[in-house]
Amino acid sequence: MRVLIVDDETAARVRLETMLEELDVEVVGLAENGVQALEMSGSLAPDVLLLDIAMPEVDGFDVARALVEPRPLVIFQTAHDEHALRAFEHEALDYVVKPVTLDRLSRAIDRARRHLDIADRPPLPRDLLVRFAAAAGVTAAAKPRLLVRDHGGHRLLALRDIDRFAAARGAVYAHADCGRFLTDYTLTELEERTLGGFVRCSRSDLVNIDRIRRIATHADGSAELALADGTAVRVSRRRAAEVRATIAR
Repeated sequence: MRVLIVDDETAARVRLETMLEELDVEVVGLAENGVQALEMSGSLAPDVLLLDIAMPEVDGFDVARALVEPRPLVIFQTAHDEHALRAFEHEALDYVVKPVTLDRLSRAIDRARRHLDIADRPPLPRDLLVRFAAAAGVTAAAKPRLLVRDHGGHRLLALRDIDRFAAARGAVYAHADCGRFLTDYTLTELEERTLGGFVRCSRSDLVNIDRIRRIATHADGSAELALADGTAVRVSRRRAAEVRATIAR
């Protein structure tokens, strides 16, 4: 079994590496942030990610949803009480509570090893991430940058540089002056994540409020936004009043 340790605290990484060596498990790398974790996961192809949740900008849930095939198994690390996590013990993953003990880590590794014997491992369900985040007490937090996909890799894109998010053919893209980038989020998740910095205009568009230059109302009650880059974005009739009120604040 090959394990990649992901934790933003140096002492925690060293401690986990020492325990895994004691368990005769190969540690293929140590990642100190979410972006590095994704890069190393792609290049090193570990069997398991020992993944911290509470990391700045790109947290453990961001990493888990952005993993590409073949996906490693994920063992989350959390500082929250394990009683809040019992509802997830039936899932094909595990969660260890900090400070991680050798015995608990050993049981998590044994569980992962059993799952590695299964040829077809299902991807980590999106709803599992949402439910686990709620149980662990993790809520949306305003972060200045967003993890997006970029030419087979990932990059952090400043929210202030994003003009809008648009849904197309089952995917959501971030549109900025520097290009268009695929995200791993729904528009609803992005609306919550940006915490009022963007306004929902329709089922398929979420717009940066600071990029709006004009709004024109149509006879049928719908509207159209003119953005700083010259893009025109339609506002549905149902959302027009809310968008106008948001812009007027």
